[in-house]
Amino acid sequence: MKRDSNINSNDSGFDSNPIEFNISVPPSNRTKEQAWDMLMQTIEGKHAEPARVVTFQPHYKWLLAAASVIIIMLVGSLFILNTEYRFETMQAQTLEHTLPDGSAVHLNASSWISYKKSYGWFGRNVRMEGEAYFKVKSGKGKFVVADNQNQKVVVTGTEFSLVTRGDSFKVQCFEGSVNVLISGLKPVGVKKGESVTKTNGMLIHSKQSDKELTKPVWITREFEFAEEPLSQVFQQISNFYNIQISAEGFDPASRYFSGTIPAGKATDVLDVISISMGLSYTVNADSTVYTFR
Repeated sequence: MKRDSNINSNDSGFDSNPIEFNISVPPSNRTKEQAWDMLMQTIEGKHAEPARVVTFQPHYKWLLAAASVIIIMLVGSLFILNTEYRFETMQAQTLEHTLPDGSAVHLNASSWISYKKSYGWFGRNVRMEGEAYFKVKSGKGKFVVADNQNQKVVVTGTEFSLVTRGDSFKVQCFEGSVNVLISGLKPVGVKKGESVTKTNGMLIHSKQSDKELTKPVWITREFEFAEEPLSQVFQQISNFYNIQISAEGFDPASRYFSGTIPAGKATDVLDVISISMGLSYTVNADSTVYTFR
Protein backbone atom coordinates (compact mmCIF):
# COMPACT_ATOMS: atom_id res chain seq x y z
CA MET A 1 0.00 0.00 0.00
CA LYS A 2 1.33 3.35 -0.96
CA ARG A 3 1.62 5.86 1.72
CA ASP A 4 0.65 9.43 1.19
CA SER A 5 3.75 11.45 1.22
CA ASN A 6 1.89 14.54 2.31
CA ILE A 7 1.13 13.12 5.77
CA ASN A 8 3.94 13.27 8.28
CA SER A 9 3.75 10.61 10.95
CA ASN A 10 5.96 8.98 13.47
CA ASP A 11 6.18 5.36 14.36
CA SER A 12 3.51 5.52 17.01
CA GLY A 13 0.79 6.47 14.61
CA PHE A 14 0.00 9.80 16.27
CA ASP A 15 0.47 13.20 14.79
CA SER A 16 3.61 14.73 16.16
CA ASN A 17 2.47 18.26 15.59
CA PRO A 18 1.25 19.89 18.82
CA ILE A 19 -2.42 21.00 19.06
CA GLU A 20 -2.82 24.63 19.82
CA PHE A 21 -5.69 25.84 22.20
CA ASN A 22 -6.70 29.43 22.30
CA ILE A 23 -7.53 29.78 26.10
CA SER A 24 -7.25 33.04 27.91
CA VAL A 25 -7.47 33.47 31.71
CA PRO A 26 -8.78 36.77 32.95
CA PRO A 27 -6.40 38.61 35.12
CA SER A 28 -6.90 38.38 38.93
CA ASN A 29 -5.46 40.10 41.97
CA ARG A 30 -5.75 36.89 44.09
CA THR A 31 -2.71 34.94 45.02
CA LYS A 32 -2.44 31.26 44.26
CA GLU A 33 -3.27 30.40 47.88
CA GLN A 34 -6.44 32.52 47.82
CA ALA A 35 -7.55 31.02 44.52
CA TRP A 36 -6.97 27.51 45.85
CA ASP A 37 -8.96 28.18 49.03
CA MET A 38 -11.81 29.56 46.95
CA LEU A 39 -11.86 26.45 44.82
CA MET A 40 -11.92 24.11 47.82
CA GLN A 41 -14.75 26.04 49.47
CA THR A 42 -16.79 25.78 46.29
CA ILE A 43 -16.25 22.01 46.14
CA GLU A 44 -17.12 21.51 49.84
CA GLY A 45 -20.21 23.71 49.48
CA LYS A 46 -21.55 21.49 46.67
CA HIS A 47 -21.16 18.26 48.66
CA ALA A 48 -22.10 19.44 52.17
CA GLU A 49 -25.74 18.78 53.22
CA PRO A 50 -27.68 21.64 54.72
CA ALA A 51 -28.03 21.58 58.54
CA ARG A 52 -31.34 20.16 59.82
CA VAL A 53 -33.17 22.19 62.44
CA VAL A 54 -35.41 20.16 64.82
CA THR A 55 -37.99 22.02 66.83
CA PHE A 56 -39.08 20.36 70.11
CA GLN A 57 -42.68 20.95 71.12
CA PRO A 58 -42.89 22.06 74.78
CA HIS A 59 -45.00 19.11 76.10
CA TYR A 60 -44.58 20.30 79.68
CA LYS A 61 -47.14 23.03 79.02
CA TRP A 62 -50.07 20.64 78.70
CA LEU A 63 -48.81 18.73 81.74
CA LEU A 64 -48.91 21.95 83.77
CA ALA A 65 -52.39 22.69 82.48
CA ALA A 66 -53.62 19.21 83.43
CA ALA A 67 -52.06 19.50 86.89
CA SER A 68 -53.73 22.88 87.39
CA VAL A 69 -57.13 21.43 86.50
CA ILE A 70 -56.62 18.53 88.92
CA ILE A 71 -55.60 20.89 91.74
CA ILE A 72 -58.64 23.09 91.14
CA MET A 73 -60.92 20.05 91.19
CA LEU A 74 -59.37 18.77 94.44
CA VAL A 75 -59.67 22.15 96.15
CA GLY A 76 -63.25 22.46 94.96
CA SER A 77 -64.08 18.97 96.21
CA LEU A 78 -62.57 19.66 99.63
CA PHE A 79 -64.51 22.91 99.85
CA ILE A 80 -67.76 21.11 99.03
CA LEU A 81 -67.07 18.24 101.44
CA ASN A 82 -66.35 20.73 104.23
CA THR A 83 -69.70 22.40 103.74
CA GLU A 84 -71.57 22.22 107.05
CA TYR A 85 -75.25 21.50 107.59
CA ARG A 86 -76.77 22.99 110.74
CA PHE A 87 -80.22 22.51 112.26
CA GLU A 88 -81.47 24.52 115.21
CA THR A 89 -84.60 24.70 117.33
CA MET A 90 -86.04 27.68 119.16
CA GLN A 91 -87.81 27.75 122.53
CA ALA A 92 -90.75 25.36 122.81
CA GLN A 93 -89.80 23.84 119.44
CA THR A 94 -88.63 20.30 118.65
CA LEU A 95 -87.21 18.83 115.46
CA GLU A 96 -86.66 15.36 114.01
CA HIS A 97 -83.94 14.97 111.36
CA THR A 98 -82.66 11.95 109.44
CA LEU A 99 -78.90 11.85 108.84
CA PRO A 100 -77.42 10.70 105.48
CA ASP A 101 -76.79 7.15 106.78
CA GLY A 102 -80.36 6.71 107.98
CA SER A 103 -79.65 7.49 111.64
CA ALA A 104 -82.19 9.77 113.29
CA VAL A 105 -81.77 12.64 115.72
CA HIS A 106 -84.51 14.35 117.71
CA LEU A 107 -83.69 17.86 118.92
CA ASN A 108 -85.34 19.35 121.97
CA ALA A 109 -86.02 23.05 122.34
CA SER A 110 -83.14 25.57 122.17
CA SER A 111 -80.70 23.04 120.69
CA TRP A 112 -78.63 22.67 117.54
CA ILE A 113 -76.83 19.95 115.63
CA SER A 114 -74.36 20.18 112.74
CA TYR A 115 -72.40 17.84 110.46
CA LYS A 116 -70.33 18.18 107.31
CA LYS A 117 -71.25 17.08 103.80
CA SER A 118 -68.46 14.49 104.05
CA TYR A 119 -70.51 12.71 106.77
CA GLY A 120 -70.28 8.98 106.13
CA TRP A 121 -67.22 9.25 103.85
CA PHE A 122 -64.53 9.69 106.50
CA GLY A 123 -66.54 8.76 109.59
CA ARG A 124 -69.87 9.78 111.10
CA ASN A 125 -69.16 12.89 113.14
CA VAL A 126 -71.79 15.19 114.58
CA ARG A 127 -71.56 18.29 116.77
CA MET A 128 -74.35 19.54 119.00
CA GLU A 129 -75.35 21.72 121.91
CA GLY A 130 -78.51 21.41 123.96
CA GLU A 131 -80.53 18.22 124.23
CA ALA A 132 -80.91 15.46 121.65
CA TYR A 133 -82.05 11.86 121.32
CA PHE A 134 -80.19 9.65 118.82
CA LYS A 135 -81.19 6.45 117.03
CA VAL A 136 -77.96 5.34 115.40
CA LYS A 137 -77.85 2.84 112.52
CA SER A 138 -75.41 0.02 113.17
CA GLY A 139 -72.84 -1.49 110.80
CA LYS A 140 -71.65 1.82 109.33
CA GLY A 141 -68.58 2.53 111.47
CA LYS A 142 -68.30 4.59 114.62
CA PHE A 143 -70.76 7.38 115.30
CA VAL A 144 -69.24 10.27 117.27
CA VAL A 145 -71.13 13.14 118.91
CA ALA A 146 -69.06 16.02 120.30
CA ASP A 147 -69.99 19.32 121.91
CA ASN A 148 -68.19 22.68 121.97
CA GLN A 149 -65.93 21.44 124.77
CA ASN A 150 -65.00 18.36 122.70
CA GLN A 151 -66.76 16.04 125.15
CA LYS A 152 -67.59 12.96 123.07
CA VAL A 153 -70.02 10.07 122.96
CA VAL A 154 -68.86 7.21 120.71
CA VAL A 155 -71.24 4.47 119.54
CA THR A 156 -71.66 1.92 116.75
CA GLY A 157 -75.42 1.34 116.87
CA THR A 158 -77.72 2.28 119.72
CA GLU A 159 -80.28 4.70 121.15
CA PHE A 160 -79.23 7.31 123.68
CA SER A 161 -79.99 10.82 124.86
CA LEU A 162 -77.44 13.55 125.42
CA VAL A 163 -77.83 16.79 127.35
CA THR A 164 -74.96 19.29 127.08
CA ARG A 165 -75.62 22.87 128.08
CA GLY A 166 -72.75 24.88 129.53
CA ASP A 167 -71.41 22.84 132.46
CA SER A 168 -74.25 20.31 132.30
CA PHE A 169 -73.46 16.98 130.64
CA LYS A 170 -75.57 13.81 130.87
CA VAL A 171 -75.78 10.67 128.74
CA GLN A 172 -78.51 8.08 129.13
CA CYS A 173 -78.48 4.83 127.13
CA PHE A 174 -81.73 3.16 126.03
CA GLU A 175 -80.39 0.50 123.65
CA GLY A 176 -76.95 -1.00 123.05
CA SER A 177 -74.01 0.77 124.66
CA VAL A 178 -71.96 3.95 124.36
CA ASN A 179 -68.55 5.23 125.47
CA VAL A 180 -68.16 8.66 127.05
CA LEU A 181 -64.80 10.32 126.34
CA ILE A 182 -63.85 13.55 128.14
CA SER A 183 -60.31 14.90 128.14
CA GLY A 184 -58.61 14.44 131.50
CA LEU A 185 -61.13 11.83 132.70
CA LYS A 186 -61.17 8.07 132.44
CA PRO A 187 -63.46 6.80 129.61
CA VAL A 188 -66.75 5.37 130.85
CA GLY A 189 -68.88 2.72 129.14
CA VAL A 190 -72.64 3.09 129.45
CA LYS A 191 -75.04 0.22 128.75
CA LYS A 192 -78.82 0.05 128.37
CA GLY A 193 -80.53 1.37 131.48
CA GLU A 194 -77.44 3.27 132.63
CA SER A 195 -76.53 6.93 132.63
CA VAL A 196 -73.48 9.12 133.20
CA THR A 197 -73.63 12.65 134.59
CA LYS A 198 -70.72 15.06 134.83
CA THR A 199 -70.70 16.68 138.26
CA ASN A 200 -67.88 18.82 139.71
CA GLY A 201 -65.45 17.59 137.09
CA MET A 202 -66.29 13.92 137.74
CA LEU A 203 -68.38 11.35 135.86
CA ILE A 204 -71.10 9.81 138.03
CA HIS A 205 -72.25 6.41 136.75
CA SER A 206 -75.77 5.29 137.72
CA LYS A 207 -78.36 2.70 136.75
CA GLN A 208 -82.12 3.14 136.33
CA SER A 209 -84.85 0.58 136.88
CA ASP A 210 -87.11 -0.43 134.02
CA LYS A 211 -89.77 1.95 135.36
CA GLU A 212 -87.32 4.84 135.40
CA LEU A 213 -86.03 4.07 131.91
CA THR A 214 -88.44 6.25 129.97
CA LYS A 215 -87.73 8.18 126.81
CA PRO A 216 -87.88 11.99 126.96
CA VAL A 217 -91.34 13.47 126.74
CA TRP A 218 -90.41 15.52 123.67
CA ILE A 219 -89.83 12.18 121.89
CA THR A 220 -92.94 10.30 123.02
CA ARG A 221 -95.12 13.41 123.45
CA GLU A 222 -96.20 11.92 126.77
CA PHE A 223 -95.17 12.49 130.37
CA GLU A 224 -94.47 9.20 132.14
CA PHE A 225 -93.97 9.29 135.89
CA ALA A 226 -93.39 6.26 138.13
CA GLU A 227 -93.51 7.18 141.83
CA GLU A 228 -91.48 10.30 141.22
CA PRO A 229 -91.32 13.22 143.67
CA LEU A 230 -93.49 16.16 142.70
CA SER A 231 -90.37 18.31 142.71
CA GLN A 232 -88.98 16.27 139.77
CA VAL A 233 -92.39 16.18 138.08
CA PHE A 234 -92.62 19.96 138.27
CA GLN A 235 -89.06 20.27 136.96
CA GLN A 236 -89.75 18.13 133.86
CA ILE A 237 -92.94 20.01 133.06
CA SER A 238 -91.21 23.37 133.58
CA ASN A 239 -88.40 22.42 131.21
CA PHE A 240 -90.79 21.18 128.55
CA TYR A 241 -93.07 24.23 128.51
CA ASN A 242 -90.45 26.79 129.52
CA ILE A 243 -92.47 27.89 132.54
CA GLN A 244 -91.86 28.17 136.30
CA ILE A 245 -93.70 26.01 138.84
CA SER A 246 -93.50 26.66 142.58
CA ALA A 247 -95.16 25.18 145.68
CA GLU A 248 -96.61 26.89 148.78
CA GLY A 249 -97.68 25.22 152.02
CA PHE A 250 -96.12 21.79 151.32
CA ASP A 251 -92.84 20.15 150.33
CA PRO A 252 -93.05 18.84 146.73
CA ALA A 253 -90.06 16.53 147.35
CA SER A 254 -92.08 14.58 149.96
CA ARG A 255 -95.06 13.81 147.74
CA TYR A 256 -94.96 11.31 144.83
CA PHE A 257 -96.86 11.02 141.60
CA SER A 258 -97.36 8.18 139.10
CA GLY A 259 -99.12 8.34 135.77
CA THR A 260 -98.97 8.97 132.04
CA ILE A 261 -100.16 12.35 130.75
CA PRO A 262 -100.32 13.42 127.07
CA ALA A 263 -98.11 16.43 126.43
CA GLY A 264 -100.87 18.77 125.30
CA LYS A 265 -101.37 22.24 126.72
CA ALA A 266 -99.54 23.08 129.93
CA THR A 267 -102.81 23.74 131.76
CA ASP A 268 -104.17 20.30 130.71
CA VAL A 269 -101.13 18.58 132.23
CA LEU A 270 -101.24 20.65 135.41
CA ASP A 271 -104.99 20.02 135.79
CA VAL A 272 -104.37 16.25 135.84
CA ILE A 273 -101.70 16.62 138.53
CA SER A 274 -103.68 19.02 140.71
CA ILE A 275 -106.82 16.84 140.65
CA SER A 276 -104.86 13.60 141.27
CA MET A 277 -102.91 15.09 144.18
CA GLY A 278 -105.78 17.10 145.72
CA LEU A 279 -104.05 20.41 145.00
CA SER A 280 -104.93 23.69 143.35
CA TYR A 281 -102.83 26.21 141.43
CA THR A 282 -102.86 29.78 140.24
CA VAL A 283 -101.14 31.40 137.28
CA ASN A 284 -99.77 34.91 136.79
CA ALA A 285 -100.91 37.36 134.11
CA ASP A 286 -98.50 36.29 131.34
CA SER A 287 -98.89 32.53 132.05
CA THR A 288 -95.25 31.98 132.90
CA VAL A 289 -95.46 31.26 136.67
CA TYR A 290 -97.72 28.55 138.19
CA THR A 291 -98.07 28.23 141.96
CA PHE A 292 -99.41 25.01 143.58
CA ARG A 293 -101.02 25.04 147.04
